[in-house]
Parts: sequence; C-alpha cells; structure tokens
Amino acid sequence: MKKLLIVLFAIAVVVPVAAQEGPPPIVEAAHNGVAAFLHLTDEQIVVWDGIYLIHRNAEQPLKEDIRAVQTEIDDLFEAGDPVPAEVGELMIERRELGEALLEVHLIYHEDFVSLLDESQVRRLRFIARADDVQKFIPAFKLFELIRRR
Repeated sequence: MKKLLIVLFAIAVVVPVAAQEGPPPIVEAAHNGVAAFLHLTDEQIVVWDGIYLIHRNAEQPLKEDIRAVQTEIDDLFEAGDPVPAEVGELMIERRELGEALLEVHLIYHEDFVSLLDESQVRRLRFIARADDVQKFIPAFKLFELIRRR
C-alpha cells in the first residue's frame, strides 16, 4: 500500500513537471543511462523521478540559506575586524544547514536504494566502487598496468 501511495504521489508530481519543456538533453541522457544500467522498471523510474523532485525541492532552500549565511560571513571579514561572537554564530548556523543538506541527500539515497531489487543494488554498489578507484586509474595507465583494448 505504501509503495502504491508513493507511485501515485510521484505520478501526481512528475507528470505536470514532465509536461513542461523537459530537462536538458545531457540530463535526460544521464537519467536514461542510470535507468538502463540498473535495469530500472517503468514503475521504478516514475517513483525515482518523484523522490528526486522531492530531494531537489528540499535541497534548494538549504543551498540558498547556506549561500546567504556564507555571504554574511564574507561580509563580516571584508568589513574588517569582525566580532568573533557574530562569526561564531554564523559558522554554527552554516554548519547546521550543511548537516541538514547532508541529511536530505542521505534520505534521497536511502529512498532510491529502497526501490531496487538485489541485483540492482549490486550494480549500484559496483558504480560506487568504481567511483572510489577512479582517481587511481591515471596512475595505472601511466605505468601501462591496464590492458589496452
């Protein structure tokens, strides 16, 4: 029942948005690439689109607030001799906003993973591992330790 409600909500949110001009071609290609690599079903794609939209709507105001607080911090330093208590309060506020943003990302990721079956989770983990080692690939290529194709 919960999944059905999520799907219905996602359809209600995504369909009107999709009726607009649509995402840029590179975003659409990336979306299609993820869906193809993970072998997502049409239902999973609809739900993913819904939770992604929720994620974006939750992160945007936090990002704006972080930029505003950072601007306040920068302005205090540019004005010269900032009051440490003011800077400290703003730094705490910025940190709390950053933690809230991280929580939004974690919730989105957990919600996405919960849509996947076991084989799809394995494929996602493969991508995560590949991302972890990507920075080492140029070194292996430099020493010709990766077989050329």
